[in-house]
Amino acid sequence: MQITQGISVGLAALRRNKLRSVLTTLGIIIGIAAVVAVVSVGGGAEHLILIELERVGGAGMIVCFRKEHIRKADGSYTENKHPEYIEYQDLAFILENCPSLKTAAAQSGMVHRVSYRHVNQSLQVHGVTPFFQDVNNWYVETGRFFTEYDMERGDPICVIGSEVHKDFFEMQDPIGRELRIARKRFTVVGVMEAKGNKMASEGWDNRVIIPISTMGTHFVGKRKGWIMLFAQAESYEKVEQAVAEIKVAFRQQHGDEKYFDFFTAKEIIKQVGNVSRIVQVLLGAVASIALFVGGIGIMNIMLVSVTERTREIGLRKSIGARRTDILIQFLIESIVLSVCGGLIGIFIGSALATGSGWVISKFMIKDATWPAVVSVQAAVVAFCVSAFIGIFFGIYPANKAASLAPTEALRHD
Repeated sequence: MQITQGISVGLAALRRNKLRSVLTTLGIIIGIAAVVAVVSVGGGAEHLILIELERVGGAGMIVCFRKEHIRKADGSYTENKHPEYIEYQDLAFILENCPSLKTAAAQSGMVHRVSYRHVNQSLQVHGVTPFFQDVNNWYVETGRFFTEYDMERGDPICVIGSEVHKDFFEMQDPIGRELRIARKRFTVVGVMEAKGNKMASEGWDNRVIIPISTMGTHFVGKRKGWIMLFAQAESYEKVEQAVAEIKVAFRQQHGDEKYFDFFTAKEIIKQVGNVSRIVQVLLGAVASIALFVGGIGIMNIMLVSVTERTREIGLRKSIGARRTDILIQFLIESIVLSVCGGLIGIFIGSALATGSGWVISKFMIKDATWPAVVSVQAAVVAFCVSAFIGIFFGIYPANKAASLAPTEALRHD
């Protein structure tokens, strides 16, 4: 009952001075809004990376390639002259001996001149294996993809991206028609679904894809070191286990895995998350200065309120109000003032986060959407901080009010 009465009296006092109350809470509103907005917008970076990674394979992606340089014991680097290279046979070996892998594919890319009638462009030509679609989360929309039978035959066939379909065939049916890749004829058997010119998939729709065995026959010959392995772990949690199994497989196949590198999408997510959290903490700390200033404002206005209501305090004490009653009343007023500012700040901060996400997506990031993820954790912390500020900066004014002697308070003009 005492707390309820204290809140009622406190709200009545704040309503009597509406403009002063609003101006007092302004520092809290700005500080809370800034913290919520900064943390929410910063958290969008990690979500954006996850979304983009899902477009090109997902968070379980593992890439294996031969190192160009090896780090020596003294910390310097030397050229990798190891005679072992990733071979097409390694693909079957890791699929058989790495149970934590869901699928894997060999892949290689190079730029070639591609032409059809009057259209002539330099495009990325990728040699791949049949599981390329599952590994990269990119599937044929029209026609078909390669099979193991195509790989064995080494037929000159190709699958094209949606932009190649548009530029070379003007969106007409390309199945069965022939492209020239470096003056060699390739029959189009399929068209890949459009990926869009997004961050992670930029340029994918301008690719021409051929069987890796055909690439080896027509464009590579006996040259080594042109194959990379792309794999998908069974789950995000099994990425490290899958990498460990691949390293064991490479040790068995090539004598030592130190000549090869194993890169995972999980590493990108962790790095982006770490950077995002550092930026959030730094910017949040700067924004928190406004909270401190707002707290000082609350203390100042509560001291003014104590001075204005000195006779009221003396009257209440003279009719039986205890020291704790006065203390609780003014403390509740301070907390109500701070919490109201905190709630308004959370609402404004959420709106700022959503608006900032839209502005970043519209004007700063090409063909990508920055997710405006309003951090519930930041909102809860901000609310608790606003309540703490009300208590911390309200203690001194409340204690000063509670310490007034009734006779001195009643004589106050």
